[in-house]
Amino acid sequence: MTEAAPSDDPALKKLATLAVLAVALGFAVQVAVLAAKLAAGGPFPGIAFAADVAGGVAWSGIVCLGAGIGTALYPLRASLAGLVAALFAPVAVAVSKAANQVVASAIRAVDQPAAASLIGLAAVKAVEYGLLGFLLATLAARGAKLPAFLGTGAAVGLTFGAAALALRWGGAPAAELAATAVNEMVFPVGCAAVVYAGTVVGGAK
Repeated sequence: MTEAAPSDDPALKKLATLAVLAVALGFAVQVAVLAAKLAAGGPFPGIAFAADVAGGVAWSGIVCLGAGIGTALYPLRASLAGLVAALFAPVAVAVSKAANQVVASAIRAVDQPAAASLIGLAAVKAVEYGLLGFLLATLAARGAKLPAFLGTGAAVGLTFGAAALALRWGGAPAAELAATAVNEMVFPVGCAAVVYAGTVVGGAK
């Protein structure tokens, strides 16, 4: 009796799929954010866009992987999946900001955020993606299809995105509000799609 090659391990296939799609999502969302900024009259950021891409890809890769690990590997334990996603979110915030600052420093476009704001952001994202991870794992356990995952991502994105917009409303330029709307509301939908893909790879469903 021969053992399966490591590349045939369903868990490894899920993780590899999640990682690749999450990175692609991070890049795609940053392009959409840039388009929203330009459409709202914002200036083209030039080479500084590289810093945004670095931060966005780092954020997407880690937070979607966190949500996907719990959902794909522990679909029958939604609370555990939610906890995994909640723990990954603050790490994703920190790594995203670090990646952004490293690239920004290299191109002389540094804008260091306050530590207090990062702590607050990390806490909010832990709640948001902990909830998303819990809900997606619940859907996976029920054998739900892609539309249910997308709808859940949209509901979470609209809820937390509306709150983010409300906090910035009146004090931020239109381009920043447009970017916030795309980033906060579209990304959770994309992340839900990535997580769904992770659940179906390797015959998981």
